[in-house]
Amino acid sequence: MRGKRGWIGWVIIIVILGFVGIREYTLRVKSEIRIENQYRRAFQEMIYHVDSLSMQLEKAAVSASPSQTQKALADAWRHTESARSGLGQLPVGVIQLPSTETFLFQVASFTFALSQKQTSGAQISDDEWIILKDLQAQAKYAAAELAGIGGSITSERLRWTDVQRDIMTTSAVHPRNEKTRVTPSNQVTKSLEMLEDGMTRFPTPDFEGVIPPLKRKLPGIVDPEISKDEAIRIALRFVGYEGKQNVTGRIASVIPSEPECYRVEMASPKVPVSRAWADVSIRGGKVLWMFKDSSVKSEAITPDTAVTVAKEFLSSRGFRNMQEVSRHTYEGITTIGFAYEQDGTLIYPDYVVVRVSLDNGCVDGFEGTGYQIFHRTRLLKEPKLSRIQARKRLNPRLTVIDSGLAIILDDFHKERSVYEFRCVLGEDTYLVYIDADTGSEVEIKKAETTGSELDGAPSRT
Repeated sequence: MRGKRGWIGWVIIIVILGFVGIREYTLRVKSEIRIENQYRRAFQEMIYHVDSLSMQLEKAAVSASPSQTQKALADAWRHTESARSGLGQLPVGVIQLPSTETFLFQVASFTFALSQKQTSGAQISDDEWIILKDLQAQAKYAAAELAGIGGSITSERLRWTDVQRDIMTTSAVHPRNEKTRVTPSNQVTKSLEMLEDGMTRFPTPDFEGVIPPLKRKLPGIVDPEISKDEAIRIALRFVGYEGKQNVTGRIASVIPSEPECYRVEMASPKVPVSRAWADVSIRGGKVLWMFKDSSVKSEAITPDTAVTVAKEFLSSRGFRNMQEVSRHTYEGITTIGFAYEQDGTLIYPDYVVVRVSLDNGCVDGFEGTGYQIFHRTRLLKEPKLSRIQARKRLNPRLTVIDSGLAIILDDFHKERSVYEFRCVLGEDTYLVYIDADTGSEVEIKKAETTGSELDGAPSRT
């Protein structure tokens, strides 16, 4: 009897486990089907948008009407962004598609820049037309290749979930690094690799002056190189630790980014000083960045006093004619931004940030890479537009509370003379930049409003 009951118990357990297994398998299959459908939809949408991109670029190249050209370029930009979104949804993480991704980025930037130009009624230049035709040829090729991959997926019953599984397996067996490039053997990934190979065979259009560069190239510091000992002395002097007994510095590392610099670490096992770090450029010995390890216990000074402390700090270290342009106070720290001022014009490329602790008025942070790279005395030309003329280009619903001339960097990292208008709309404050020569609206920024900003800052209106 007991044996019979035992067998019944085992049968019940097996049946339950069977039901659980079937349920788990059913749920997994349903999940895979749902994911597969998502991948297929994303890929089909990508095919559609790349094909539509090719047609819109062709329309823009053929059109003689600025309005029709602008519409075609705007539609091309929209399709490009959608294609980039679709590509980002596909399981192609291990597959390297830099040429395809760069192409989509360049098309998006080019069509956006050109469509903005068309709003003023300008015609496409010969150089821009050549770029347009080159991009259209690439788009046409990519659309055909993607359509071919889509046809193979349908006819051969390939699945994106298999691609995902293949990629995950490959990644686990062969971790990706800079020296080893391993591509999964799935037919879909092979086709995508062929697409990438084909994209690399197209000549790279000359986008100089047409779209912003992919990477900002900072000007180098041309001064002579300094030694490590010199870098340590400069860092100790800048932080304020020079001459303090038993405070020493050491080169913690060499930072290879532009400009290349020594990272100096400063501390003392005997004297109670905060541990500090500073980046000193190898060429010229310029302090680019500084930070002190400190904690705020209580607020003993006001943000206004902190600004005075920051100005004195900058002046004592050779930074002259620095004008406060932003202020942010949070958890006992006031961070103040300063721009160099020359003949009443704010030079924003020559920009520094100073952090002041409100418990003891100590400067515990500094960032001045922009100033150290760009600073020089400039030849400032008289603007073609007066401030009143430039102000008329603003949205009439804005209330101007401050204005003045400024130099900013545009999307191509070139200096541009503008009028800066600080405006209010409702409860929000904006900075609107109007080109001082052409009157075009260059840029709009929402001003920082957290904490006390620009309290007591002199007006330039």
